[in-house]
Amino acid sequence: MALLITVACVCVGTKYDPTVAVEQLRLSVRRHLHTNYEFVVLTDNPQHPYYHNIKTITVDDWPSANYDRKYWWYKMQLFKRNQFRDDVLYLDLDTVITGKLYKFLDYEVGKFGICQDFNRKWIKDYTVCNSSVMRWHAPSWYRMYDEFVENMESYIKDMAGDQDFITQYLKQHSKVWWPTEWAMSFKWELYKGGLIQAGAGMFQSADGVLSWPADKSKYAVPNTPWVIPSECSVAVFHGDPNPWDTDFYQHYRIKD
Repeated sequence: MALLITVACVCVGTKYDPTVAVEQLRLSVRRHLHTNYEFVVLTDNPQHPYYHNIKTITVDDWPSANYDRKYWWYKMQLFKRNQFRDDVLYLDLDTVITGKLYKFLDYEVGKFGICQDFNRKWIKDYTVCNSSVMRWHAPSWYRMYDEFVENMESYIKDMAGDQDFITQYLKQHSKVWWPTEWAMSFKWELYKGGLIQAGAGMFQSADGVLSWPADKSKYAVPNTPWVIPSECSVAVFHGDPNPWDTDFYQHYRIKD
């Protein structure tokens, strides 16, 4: 039986408009992944008109994740038993695809592939995972979901998010960080060559100190400099700014 590759994303709550965020990801994957795959959206709103021709999986309602809009916890439903059959490539909706994606499927096959959190920029040997870009062989990781739901309320209460649980779980299992240049933080590693943390909520760049969110408009200025290494395939937006607040997003935006 041929390998069935799934490319998945999660769209829960109202932060992302699927006609913009999901559609742009779908078009980007179509351009940059040159193999057979199935595009799937995990969502709490499968009746949205956009999904008429898109495969969706309706998420189970988790009230504790809905409280304070901790929708990132719904990513854990990616690992549900028997939901996917073979290899899965997951991408956050606030990523911008800039290059080829197949390498994520072909890298150290058998291990759980994931980003090292972008605090790696200033914390040596940082061991926390960032779940913006993940790849796994589904049957090998069903147990992660089982373990999570056994104590879900406790994990959601005591942990900051899905990344904390995934980090904890993978400490006991076989994972691999993506090569640093494959998936990079837009604001910390790409914008102006990478901003440097200068204090709580403040970042230093070549033209002075920027703070979020007040100076978010700086990102929308045309010709804002960024540096994209040739091996970079995914720019990850975490926190502020959002991709669509930047001319970087407009540069890489794909129109069908």
